[in-house]
Amino acid sequence: MSVGTEYVRLVEATDRILANRISCPIDIPPFQRSTVDGFAILSSDTKKATRDHHTMLDVVGKISAGKISRIRISSGKAVAIATGAKVPKGADSVIMIEDVIIENKGKKIFIPYKTNKGSNISPRGNDLRKGQILLREGTWLTAADIGLIASVGISKINVYKKIKVAVLSTGSELAEPGSNLGNASIFDSNRFMLSSMVRKHGGEPIDLGICRDQRSLIHARIMHALKFDVVLISGGSSVGEKDYVPSLINEIGKPGIIVSGIAMKPGSPTSLGIVNGKPVIVLPGYPVSAFVALYTFGLPLFYKILNTSGPPVAKQVAMLALDVKLHKGMTTFIRVRILKRRHGCFVAEPVSTTGASLLSTLAYSDGIVVAKYNNKGSQRDDMLHKGQNVEVILLRDVGTRRLNNC
Repeated sequence: MSVGTEYVRLVEATDRILANRISCPIDIPPFQRSTVDGFAILSSDTKKATRDHHTMLDVVGKISAGKISRIRISSGKAVAIATGAKVPKGADSVIMIEDVIIENKGKKIFIPYKTNKGSNISPRGNDLRKGQILLREGTWLTAADIGLIASVGISKINVYKKIKVAVLSTGSELAEPGSNLGNASIFDSNRFMLSSMVRKHGGEPIDLGICRDQRSLIHARIMHALKFDVVLISGGSSVGEKDYVPSLINEIGKPGIIVSGIAMKPGSPTSLGIVNGKPVIVLPGYPVSAFVALYTFGLPLFYKILNTSGPPVAKQVAMLALDVKLHKGMTTFIRVRILKRRHGCFVAEPVSTTGASLLSTLAYSDGIVVAKYNNKGSQRDDMLHKGQNVEVILLRDVGTRRLNNC
């Protein structure tokens, strides 16, 4: 499956995925430049300089950054030079302005020590060489990458188009945020949460709204959803009387549902399908389950389509604050808060391993610990223990919250 490519300006390229490698078209820096404010000199002029016997040089000009100068340095001469300015011909080192004595209104300088050849000069191509590969296909472009591309003079780049992802919520109990909430209704949070995840991870969400639990309506909405690249359907994934979605997917196209139910908590009612070549992920109605299911199956799918390994993911090793019992035979996703203690170590405090309907337990977490149940089933294998180190996949910045002692 391919979504095609397009050229975008650098200002629009953050979090896009590079569709082809980029090679450096020029040397960077493109000339020898000074790394300090000082004086360009010949290092050989300073070979006899000492604290007691200074070398005196005549200052014959000044070079500012971005300015072209025809000055050529010869023995006994110096040129005042700014940071980033092109080093004049003849000069082979730059001495810092703080290290010289300036006299006669800046027309003479006195140097108190020997200066080595190449001092305070950045050679041509010292950072990047012409022809060098800057970034490879599949790179998830960060601010640093954008700066790197701009630094070699490239203004537009070829990136993969965003995946168009249809996002549909099903359930007669759902109400739009901002509307009047009925006595037996709840506001639809899944659609907005899932759309935000899609947008952050390389997709363009297409909002298909809420569909009541009526078979013909859901059928029509799924048919519309299949016009896009990927379909996400929240709710109707289980085996209840009103859970029409899996059977409708099987009716609409082949092979239909290929996975029904996943050995993980939360998110076990998740179904995965393919209809007429389009991936369909049927997510549980409970918000935390829907988040975990999309994180586990949807995001890797997006990355596969976009030929990328995904964005940089921050992880933190932390010490578990409490014992955590794992769900038997399942992968458990443990929501945790990260607490920083005085001696620099981090502690992972479990928020919840259950409560898939409680979105607040996810919103108030800093990250997730993914724990796989060991099928040997011994007492030791079905627990994570207080004090053991765990790897936390961070969902937000950790911050500076502290406990008293480590």
